[in-house]
Amino acid sequence: MNLLIVDDEPLAVRSVVNAIDWSRLHIDSVLEANSASQAKELFAREPIDIMLCDIEMPKESGLKLLAWVREQYPATAPLLLTCHADFQFAQEAIKLGSVDYLLKPIPPDELEAAIRKAINLVHTQKEMKRQRETWVKHHPLFIERFWMDVLKREIPGSPEAIAQTARERNIHLPEGQITLIRVQVHRWSKSLSMRDEKIMEYALANALGETCGKLGASFGIVTAERGCLLAMIEVKAEWRSVRAELEAYIADCRRFFYCDLSVYVGEPTRIHEIPEMNDRLATLMLDNIASENQVLFLGASHRKGSTIDWPDMKIWQFMLRDGARSALLEEVEDFFRRLRQASGLSVMMLHQFYQDMLQVVYTVLNEKGIRAHQLFQDKVSIELADHAVRSVYDMWQWTSHLIGKALDYQEEIKAHESVVEKVKQFIVDHLGEELNRESIASRFFLHPDYLNRLFKRETGLSMTEYLLIERMRMAAELLRKTDMPVTDIALQVSYSNVSHFAKLFKKQFGVNPNEYRQAARESRKCIASKSKSER
Repeated sequence: MNLLIVDDEPLAVRSVVNAIDWSRLHIDSVLEANSASQAKELFAREPIDIMLCDIEMPKESGLKLLAWVREQYPATAPLLLTCHADFQFAQEAIKLGSVDYLLKPIPPDELEAAIRKAINLVHTQKEMKRQRETWVKHHPLFIERFWMDVLKREIPGSPEAIAQTARERNIHLPEGQITLIRVQVHRWSKSLSMRDEKIMEYALANALGETCGKLGASFGIVTAERGCLLAMIEVKAEWRSVRAELEAYIADCRRFFYCDLSVYVGEPTRIHEIPEMNDRLATLMLDNIASENQVLFLGASHRKGSTIDWPDMKIWQFMLRDGARSALLEEVEDFFRRLRQASGLSVMMLHQFYQDMLQVVYTVLNEKGIRAHQLFQDKVSIELADHAVRSVYDMWQWTSHLIGKALDYQEEIKAHESVVEKVKQFIVDHLGEELNRESIASRFFLHPDYLNRLFKRETGLSMTEYLLIERMRMAAELLRKTDMPVTDIALQVSYSNVSHFAKLFKKQFGVNPNEYRQAARESRKCIASKSKSER
C-alpha cells in the first residue's frame, strides 16, 4: 500500500515521515511532494492509496488538489492537514470526501489513528470492488434456480421428483436432513442505488457462504426476495457453534456492509419439506418486530421482558394540539424504548397502534383545517408509512416523522399573516392559470373553507374576490401599457371566453376593455401635450 505526503514545507514532510512506524501499518512506500503539481505527477506514475495533504499551499491549495483527486482517482483515501481550525475548511473537506481533518501539530498517536481509518476505508473499497467483479463473473444461476423452484413449489413436492430434477440439472443434494437459514436485511445505513444494493446483497451472500462452510456442507444460497437470503446447509457443528458463527456473521455484516439484519434458523428437515420450513421462518420473521441483529431459532422462546404499557392517546393528542414538541417526542422515544423490551408484542398490536396514531394526528390536523392526506403525500412520508409495521424501530421512525411534520406545519400556520401573504403571492404569480379555492388551498395543505376564512379575516376579501381583482388589475395594466389584442390579454389572465372577460372587466372599471384602452391613450396624449406647452 502506498501513501503520499503533500506539504510545501519539507521539514513538515520529514516530521510526518519520522513520526510513524510505517511497516507496522503495512505501508510499503511513503512518497513525498512539496506542491500540488508534484503530487499530480506522482499520481500519473503510480497508484496512490492514501494522500496526506496540507490545505494551505501556494499556487494550488490542498482543497483544490483534493477536488482533482476525487475526480481523477476516486479510490484514493484523502486526509487533510491545516494549522487553522477553520469551519469552512472543515466543511469543504467533508464535502469533498476527506477521511479526516487534522490540526497541526499532530500528536503521532492521532496521526496514526487517522491513517488507520484511511487504511480501513481502502480495504473496504477494494473488498467491494473484488465482490463486484466476482458477482459479475460467477453468479451461480443454475443452483439458485433449482432452489427457487423447490421453495416456490414449482417442482412436485415428493422426494423422488426433487431428486430426479436435481439429477437432470446436475445438482448435488445431501443424503440426510438439511437446515434452512433465512437472513433478512432490515435496512441499509447508507443510501444505495438499486445496482449497489444488489452488489451488497451478493457480498452478504458470499460472507454467508463462508460462514455456512464452517458449520457443515452448504448446498446453495439464494436471494429469495429483496433483502432476503436463504441458505441450505447440512449442519455438522454443534448448535452452540452455529449460534456463535452466525452472531459473528451479523457483526461482520454490520461492520463491513452497513446494514442491520436478523438471522432465522429452521429445524433440520428433509428436502421436500423445505417450502413448509421456509413458510414457518417467514412467520417467525413477521412476528419478530422488536429484535434486530440477533440469531433466532425456530421453536425457541425469544420474547422476554416486561408487559406492554400502552400510552394514553388522549394525552398524546392534547400534547400535539398544544404544540408540546419536546415533551411529546420524549414520550414517544420512552414508549418505544420500553416497547422493544416488552413481551407478547405482535404485528397485530403494531397495526392497532398505527391506526390509533393516525387517528390522533388526523383529528388534531382536521381541527386546524389542515388536510392530512396532502401534507403526508411526499415520498419520505409514504415510504415510512409503508414500512411502519415491519418493526418497533420502523414504527418509531414513522411516528416521530408524523408528529414532527404535523407540528412543523401547525407552527407555520400559527403565524397566519405569513400564510395569507404566501397565498396572495401565489395568486399573483399564477394569474394565467386555472385557479380556484380548492387548487389554492391544496397548494398549502389546508381545507378550502378554513383558508378562505383565514384569508377574509386578514384581507376583508375572499380568495375568489382577490383573484378576480388581481386578474382585472393585470388586464388593465396590459391594456394601458401594450398593444396586445384584448383576446390575448384575456388569455393572459386565464379567460378563454372574451365576452365573459369583458363583462367582468366592465363590472370592475365601469367601461369595457376597448373603452378603457382608448381612455388611457387619450389621457397619455393630454399629459404629453400639457408637458410640451409648459416647456
